[in-house]
Formats: sequence, C-alpha cells, structure tokens
Amino acid sequence: MLHNGIAIFFSLVVVIVLFNKRFRLSQQWRATVTPLASIIGSGFLIVAPLLHATMGKWALAGIVVLSLFSLALGAIIRFNILHAEQYLVENPNGSIAKLEQVGQWFLGGAYAISVAFYISLFSAFVFDRLGIENLYIVRVATTAVLLSIMAVAWIRGAKGLEAIELYAVTIKLSIIVGVLVALFTYDISTGKAWFEHSAAQSLSKFEIISMLAGMLMVTQGFETTRFMGAEYSAAQRIKAVKYSQGIAIVLYVIFIGLTCPIFLEFPIVELNETTISHTLGKAVWVLPILLLIAATASQLSAALADTIGGGGLVRELLKSKISTNMGYMLVVILAIILVWTSNVFEIINFASKGFALYYLVQTLITTMLLLKYKNKTGRVWLKIIGSAFIAASLVFVILWSVPAPHG
Repeated sequence: MLHNGIAIFFSLVVVIVLFNKRFRLSQQWRATVTPLASIIGSGFLIVAPLLHATMGKWALAGIVVLSLFSLALGAIIRFNILHAEQYLVENPNGSIAKLEQVGQWFLGGAYAISVAFYISLFSAFVFDRLGIENLYIVRVATTAVLLSIMAVAWIRGAKGLEAIELYAVTIKLSIIVGVLVALFTYDISTGKAWFEHSAAQSLSKFEIISMLAGMLMVTQGFETTRFMGAEYSAAQRIKAVKYSQGIAIVLYVIFIGLTCPIFLEFPIVELNETTISHTLGKAVWVLPILLLIAATASQLSAALADTIGGGGLVRELLKSKISTNMGYMLVVILAIILVWTSNVFEIINFASKGFALYYLVQTLITTMLLLKYKNKTGRVWLKIIGSAFIAASLVFVILWSVPAPHG
C-alpha cells in the first residue's frame, strides 16, 4: 500500500506545481510543451519493454545511446532554426528549398504513421483493462477513434490544441514522476539486484543494433519546433528543443534504470503492447491505472496534434489544391491502413524510418549550409564531419532497422 500511496501523492504534487500560473502562463514553457508532448507521447509507455526485451541488462546503455543520438539530431534542428529558415526565406527557389520540401513530404508521412501508433497503443491499454483480446474488435474500435480524431480536427483545427497539450503534458508528467518515485521505493525496499536480467531471447550484435535503430521513433518530437515560427521566436524554439529533450531524456534514463530490478523479478516472457502495464502492476498495483490515465491523456492529444500537423503539411505541399480537411482525411486514411495491416511494433519501426528520412534531409541541409561558409574554421569542419556521421547513421536506420521481437 505504501508504494501505491507514494505514486498518487507525488503525482498530485507535480500536478499542483505544473498548474501554477508561473508555468501555465510562461511563453517558454508553452513553447516547450508542444515538442515535449510529442516526445513522451511517442515513447514512455513502450520504451522500457522494448529495451529490456531486446537488450536485457544493457537496456540502460541502449537508452543512453538513443538519447545521445537524439541530442545530435536536436542540434541539427537547432542549427536549421537559426540558419536554414532565414536562408529559405531569402532563397525560396534554390536547391535547399527543394530539399526542404522533400523533407516535409517525408515528415507528413511520418506523422500519419505516428497517429496510427498513438491510437493503436491507446486502444491496446484500454482494451487490456477491459479484458478484450479480440484483434478484430480492437481494430474496429481503433478505426472509430481515428475517425473521431479526424472529426475533431475538421471542427476545431488547431484551435485550442496548445491548451489540450498543456493539460495532457501536465497529467502525464505528474504520473511519470509518481511512477518513478514508486519504483524507486519499491527497488530499495525489495533489494533486488540491478543489471542482471537477460533479454527475452538471444540476439546477435547486429540484430540488437538494428532493433535499437528501429526504436528511433521513441525520441522524436523535437522537430515540431521547426513549424512553430508563427507563435514563437527562433530563440524560444531553440530553447524549447533543449528543454523538451533534456526533460524527456532524464525521465527516460531514470525510468529504464529503475525498471531493471523489476524485469529481473518479473522477466518478459512475451513482448506485447501492454507489457509495461502488466509488469509494473505485479510490483505496485496502482501503476497500471496511472499508466492508463497517462495513455488516455497523452496518446489522444499527440494523435490530434500529428493529424493537424500532417494535414496542414499536406495542404501546404500541394499549394492549397486540396482543403485542410482533406489533408486531415489523407493522414487518417493512411493511419487506418496501417492499423489493419501492421502491429504496434511494426508501426514503430515504420515511423522510425519515416522520421529518419526527414532527419536525413535536415542533416543534408545543415551540411550544405556549412559547406557554403567562406572561411571554414576547424570547428566548422568538425560540424561537417559530425553531420556526415549523423547522415550515415540515419541511412542505417532507413535501410536496416527492424522491429523488436514480439509475440
């Protein structure tokens, strides 16, 4: 009972703090909320079982590698906010502008895949709590939710979306902190060993790296700052990338570390969408309930945000040849197709490849701008070499990433 009370208490404390006027009315916090909502919506409910099932006691090292790579990608996005955006305004018909347009097509597709993931995971949590395992029923319900999201996008558009994200992030952050504190007290009280559990199955080093590459999607979301220029300054958006990534990475790393003793005590027999809920529930019974609330708050708001973002991108790319509502419809139709043809783990891998394509384009834009510098200092050359390494890593994600083994 103690661990349950601790989880609820600390969740309520964080809710009170984050609903304080100082946070709610802060322009910088509001700018940070949008990318943060996407990052923690993408990964928190699925990242722990993915890494523990694939890497076992090396799961913590896995999230550190993913985090460092996402920070490198965040640096690319920050550079492009500061340098590429102005260049694109001054050179709207150049090669970099054409490359940017290609990247936006990739991002629009990745958003549609993300929407499928968000709602599939949401449905899995809800129907798991209801004890319904019929895949056909789950997919029908998921389709209905996706159509409802499309209807909301049609009726409201982006109106009020920031407020929805603010409340969703507040709820999810509060629950995450409550979960982390409860896990910490559970680990200390049980005295279980750390970093001794095995992966769900034996894998080669190449297979592990390929599966880790397929988890890139769990760190995405910071790229949304590229499209927030109408509301926030470049300086605010650059800080939003740093803050959202910093908060998410700290939470991810602590979460993976604290779940190591849990997965030693309750090993993963078969990986599925709700493994984290079942496993944590064996340790602290209130956690599945909190995670269900978190799933409802974050997955629905993130899906709505990506539907609106993807639909808007499609309309912009087609130069208003279709309505914004038609753009929303195209995003949702692609999401529905994925729901009926793929499982959550395959969708995660598809999304990782889609975002990798977008990040690759952004990396190429960064490299092209760096190469335009007349006086290339040693620091500039280091950035060019770093960009080339990032680009090569993204090509690996696109070509060789695979889903984690699942039931």
